[in-house]
Amino acid sequence: MPRFTKTKSILYVEDEKKVQEELAEVLTAFCENLYVADNGAEGLELFEKHLPEIVITDISMPIMNGLEMSKRILELESKTKIIFITAFSDSDYMGEAISLHADGYITKPIDLMHLEKVLLKSIQVLQLEQKLELEIQNNLNKKAELETILATTKDGIAILDLESKYLYANKAYQNMMGYTFEELKKTNCIALGINEDKESSFEALKVLMTKGIIDQFEKKCVRADGKIITVSISASLMPERDRILMATRDITHEVHTKKILNDYVALVDENIITSTTDLDARITYVSKAFCTITGYTKEELLGKSHNIIRHKEMPNEIYTQMWEKLQNNETWQGELKNKKKNGDFYWVDAKVYPIYDEFEKKIGYTAIRQDITDYKRVQELSITDALTGVYNRRYFNEKFSKYINSAKRNKECISFAIFDIDFFKLYNDTYGHQKGDDVLVAVTKAVKGLLLRSDDYLFRLGGEEFGLLFKTDTKEQSVKFTKKILQAIEGLKIAHKKSTVSEYVTTSLGLICIKADLVSDLSLLYKEVDDLLYEAKTNGRNRVCYNKDKEMSDE
Repeated sequence: MPRFTKTKSILYVEDEKKVQEELAEVLTAFCENLYVADNGAEGLELFEKHLPEIVITDISMPIMNGLEMSKRILELESKTKIIFITAFSDSDYMGEAISLHADGYITKPIDLMHLEKVLLKSIQVLQLEQKLELEIQNNLNKKAELETILATTKDGIAILDLESKYLYANKAYQNMMGYTFEELKKTNCIALGINEDKESSFEALKVLMTKGIIDQFEKKCVRADGKIITVSISASLMPERDRILMATRDITHEVHTKKILNDYVALVDENIITSTTDLDARITYVSKAFCTITGYTKEELLGKSHNIIRHKEMPNEIYTQMWEKLQNNETWQGELKNKKKNGDFYWVDAKVYPIYDEFEKKIGYTAIRQDITDYKRVQELSITDALTGVYNRRYFNEKFSKYINSAKRNKECISFAIFDIDFFKLYNDTYGHQKGDDVLVAVTKAVKGLLLRSDDYLFRLGGEEFGLLFKTDTKEQSVKFTKKILQAIEGLKIAHKKSTVSEYVTTSLGLICIKADLVSDLSLLYKEVDDLLYEAKTNGRNRVCYNKDKEMSDE
């Protein structure tokens, strides 16, 4: 590796030993001294002892995480270069990481080529900063020896004739360009510019001759050593209008730093799903990644309410909780199902927090999101019956107790029903199992069409047996709703010639409507509903049987 790409010292902080050992071996090629720590606390101690120039750290670590350590380090030495190693799950820290103005990000698993690129860029920026600081220090050290304002200014000062030939150049200018004044007198200012900038330099000279002044004109110049630098030039005609006074400043480092910042902003814009709203939830900023996932353009989103992406399946309670936290100046985090412009949906893990102006006045809210659509789809597949698309027995076992406990906390009544298809074995024997599967799909579709609340759940418990969890205010409403389900299924008019209760496919249903705080044994509740289903079958099928025990309802 070329010598100039090395730095004096690097601190590497990583709690995963295998990753630490592999990466530490690579990092030795980039520095003279490498210090390795297992966590943020150890890293901070090593930093205070050795003051390394660059810190490469994992974000999520025990004892002290990488963000907290980096914040402490920057308080000790603000010029330290920080490079974060992030994982997919670290998106919660992105807002804080951005505020620390990190010099680079590397995602796990680590791409060594990307690591080299990020590290080399940090080393080069560091070396440029050190060179600039050295030049500034040299100029400051000479200040006592200089006798005039021109000689003491940190800006390069030159006086040119009207053909841009040098009549005078102070030491700062000579140092900036790398030429002695005797060497400068043999050339002219425009000749020192790169070929691509010469035309714009002539145009600037014309403007100067017309207006008498030009301010902060940027051009690229070639130093004596061949290095290309960017300079900012302000020039004016002298009172006699026969000479040009020119003040120049080397802004190479500023341009480079600005490019790094712009690249970082572009990276965030391209990859981070983020948006900002005012206090009334009107969108004031969206990233490109936000537009990509929603299908909207920035023009279609700016000024609109965030409700433009709200999905109808998200309960109002979620947004109520969010606004309560935000209005209390707290951060809200949770999963949201959103709607795209074309009607499709996507899931995000969102973190929303208040933002403030320089006077600590709250001016709006910023949200950073992580696309978890694939994760939610995998999750949905694990809890969904493959044939009918409704929830499976596994999810019922998981949801049953949570549903009851939630209703207990809210002092609600719950309704639990089990239903199955009458004479389903005869149907399969008569029409075939493929037709039987078609019946299962049609029945679930009909029932799902009647479930309009976000806390209504339909499960396939096994074979042709299904379970329902829903809430109503009274038992009468619950019974009426389940009878409507039976009517809807028979209303499909699916022929069943072997049925003795109807010429069409029908169902029988057992139902219990009960105050949730009266439920003490879930297995007993399940058995009681199953017994009511059996009662519906023995009493003629195609009917609802429900609990008539007065103490088990609000009646």
